[in-house]
Parts: sequence; structure tokens; C-alpha cells
Amino acid sequence: MNMFWKRILVLLVAFGFYSADKSYAQLEAQNPFLETEPQFAPGDYTRLFSNMSVDDMRATMLKSWVHGVNPVYYWRPDMEKAFQEGGASSPGLKAKTDDNYLKLLQDISIGSANPVLMGTDVKFVQKKFLSPKYLQMLISSSGSRPDLLMDNLAPQNPPYNALKAAIAKVYPACGDGTWTPLKPFKKPLKLGMKNPGVIDLKKRLNLLGYPIVNFDETFDREAQLAVNDIQWNLHWKPDGILSPGGRTWNFLSVSCKDRTRQIQADMEKMRWFPQTFPDRYIFVNTAMTYFGMIDKTQPERFTMAFKTINGRPERKTPTMADSLVRVILNPFWIVPPTIFIQDKVEDIKKLNYWEINAYFDSHNYEVWNKEFTRRLDPASINWWAYDSAQDADIYIRQKPHLGNALGIVKFELTNSFAIYLHDTNQRELFVEANRQLSSGCVRLEKPLDLAEYLLRGTPWDRQAIENTIAKPGQVMTKDTKISLKEPVAVYIGFITSQMFSDKVIRFATDSYNQNAKVLSLMRAPF
Repeated sequence: MNMFWKRILVLLVAFGFYSADKSYAQLEAQNPFLETEPQFAPGDYTRLFSNMSVDDMRATMLKSWVHGVNPVYYWRPDMEKAFQEGGASSPGLKAKTDDNYLKLLQDISIGSANPVLMGTDVKFVQKKFLSPKYLQMLISSSGSRPDLLMDNLAPQNPPYNALKAAIAKVYPACGDGTWTPLKPFKKPLKLGMKNPGVIDLKKRLNLLGYPIVNFDETFDREAQLAVNDIQWNLHWKPDGILSPGGRTWNFLSVSCKDRTRQIQADMEKMRWFPQTFPDRYIFVNTAMTYFGMIDKTQPERFTMAFKTINGRPERKTPTMADSLVRVILNPFWIVPPTIFIQDKVEDIKKLNYWEINAYFDSHNYEVWNKEFTRRLDPASINWWAYDSAQDADIYIRQKPHLGNALGIVKFELTNSFAIYLHDTNQRELFVEANRQLSSGCVRLEKPLDLAEYLLRGTPWDRQAIENTIAKPGQVMTKDTKISLKEPVAVYIGFITSQMFSDKVIRFATDSYNQNAKVLSLMRAPF
């Protein structure tokens, strides 16, 4: 066994990325749903690799960690043993190499964690692998180079590339000694205090991309700002203090292996999305509660970014892809089924009969039949008869006004499960560190800025928008719907790690409990 393979295997075993006593067959059995597209047999693909050498495919598989998969599940120890003993011409080695290289391409391209098995908050189906004909075209365009083909088949969208940059820094640190365990402190570490353990703390912060200049024992302003940033990103109110056994200390004590697995899970999620994003798109990261819009159709690339409020763990915002097709000013709010049963009906049940109409009037609520053809008297309804959303044969609708739950702007998507982007009547919540507070929809910090940009080139400039939206004390009787000339792609994902534009790698808490499930479904977890 050569030294290169030894270093790879030692790294994987020593840091827990691979268990030497776990057979490849056992690993394969964990994922029975992994299949090539039904109309094509594996041989239809592997015959295309005839001009690729074992040496080149081996090198590619050993470097596949850059795409968030574990190399040892593709270039297996038994294959390395055969390679060292008999070289590339070892009996049967080329066939095994072709088979496993195909699996690598499938896993890099469409993923091995079937999103259908993730639960109802993931609204994707597993993609199909490309046809042999198209693969042949990519092989030709890649010059029959296995490494280029792997890179070309991987997602090319910006969130995936940011994760790829993150794993490029974290994964090697697990084996080269730069990610060292932190020495515990005996008392809370505050600005200006000295402790020998601060040196390793600063090295860790610097590894994550924070601008640390002085690597001495003083917990200085640079280190405190980094700790504040970490606390804020974890949805905690920053205090700049590192307490022994505290939440910030526990975050920093997470092992390199677990951080690598966290990035790996997020890279796998991004395989559910389109491989490339269009020139104009919106990406909402529900784990880190932020909105980003990129528009490369303009002479100068346009970007917009701000905070969001999205689904709490009990009412998750779905992971999904959709299109934004319409801007609605002064929207009505039709109470969704879950909120209708779990919130509104329960509130009404606590009221006396003579309080019901006053409750509806004070919130500008109306009750309508299921067809929206007849308005009903709230006091005439037996609210105690409703126990589930399936029982509901009526709707509660809130009239447009500044206190409307959707605020003054709604951005309509095309999905059938009542998820959209909107303003809010609780704008004070955007200053909170924890903004996973909604019932599923995404509230936007700067909805008027987004509306103005989406409607540019139409009569609906900022002044026209502000002239139309409700004023204080005004209750509207109708909304204003404005269809976009071209839909805007919207991607919503729960991504718990990322390298940002400032080159800092940030991690969020997996409050939706997605990552462990993703890793359990993957063919090649670390």
C-alpha cells in the first residue's frame, strides 16, 4: 500500500470517517433505493468509461471528498490492495473501478439521500440520472478526464459552491493538526482576560475565517466580535462571553468530524435543487433566516439581502423550489388550515358567545363559506364542532390593513401548500436573534424594496406602491394584484453551514433535525 493511500485511509479511520470492520456490502444494503434510471442498465454507462484509465479514476475517487462524499466507499480498500499488488491491470479491477465510478457520478449529480424519505417538510422528489447519450456528450466535452467529468456533473449553483469552499477548509483540518480540541476554561472568558487556552481558540476562529491577527493569550476585541457573530448566527442574543460548559463553548467544542458531516449533509440537500440556478433567482436559507436575491440579467449584477422570519421547528418552512409570479398589495389573509384549527378556533372557543363578533371585528376578520360566495355571521357558527382541518367547511379571512398578518405586501408563489413570501405586522421581531417564529411562510424584512425591484419597468414605481398601500387606521375592501412579466425562481432550503462572501464559515443549529436523517440515507457518509 503506497503512502498516499495510507494517508487517506489513516485520516478516514483515525477521525472516525470510516470504520475498518464495516463491509462495503453492509453499506450498500443500507440504501436499497439507489438505482440507475430503470430504462438503462449499468453496462450502458460503464462501457462509456473504456478510454478512462484506472489510475485517473482512482485519483478522482480519492479526491471525491471535495464534493462531500466519503472516498472509501468508491475506491475501496480491497481495490487499493489489488492495485498495489497487480497495478491497473489487476484482474477485475477495471470493471470494479468502472462500476464504482458510475456510483460516484450518480451520487455527486443527483444525490443518494432520497428526499421523498425526508418527511413532509421536504417538497422534492429524487432526480433521475442523465441518459447514457448525454453522459457520452459530457465525457467528450471533459476530454475523457474523470476528474473534470465529476466536477461537471456536480451542482454548479452558488449555495453548493459556498459549501464546497467550506469543506475544502474543514475536511483537511481534521487530519493535519490545525483543528485541535480546545482547552476548557475554569471561569467565564470576558473581554481583556488572559488564558493560555485563548491561543487555540483564536486559531479555531481563524480557521473558520474570522479576521484574527494576534494569536496571544488575550481575549481581545477581535475574538469577542467573532464570538458575538457565532452567537448571533446560532439565534442567541450575543453577550461576547465564553462560559465553561455554556452554549457557545459547546458549539466551539463540536469535533472536526461532526462539522464535516454537517457540511456534507448540506451539500447533499443542495443536490435536490436544480444543478444550475437561472440568472435571476431568490434563495431563502431557513436555517440562518436570511433572504438573498441575485440578478445577473442587469448590466451590473444586482444583489439584495436581508433577514427573514420563517417556520419554527413545530411548523417548518418547507425545503422547496418554486416561482414568484405575482405581487399583491394590501393582501387579504386567508387563515391556513393549521393556524385555523390550532390557533384561531382554540382562541374562539375560550370566548363567551357575546364576545365572538367583537373578536372578529377587532381583528378585521370575516367568515366565508368554502366557495367564497357567502359571508357568514361568526356568532352563528358552532366553533366547538371543529377538531381538525379536515372538518373545516369555512374560511376565516382578514381584511387588508396595516395590522394584517401578511402586512401590506404578499409575494405569491405557485405551490399548492399555502407557502409564500410576505410582509408582516410584527416588524419588531426582525431585531431578534431567533427568527424561526412563523407558521411556515417566510416573512421579509424589506418587502417594499423587493416589490419595487420586481416591478421596475412598470408603472408601479416606489411612489405608486406607497400611494396604494393602506395607511394607518385604513381598512381596505380590495387588494391589488400585479403579475410579473417573467416569473422569478425561488429556492428555499434549510442549510446549516456555509462559507459567506466574507470568507467566514458559519454554522447554524439543526433545529429542523434534517442532517442526521440525510446522513442516514446517504451511500457515502463520513
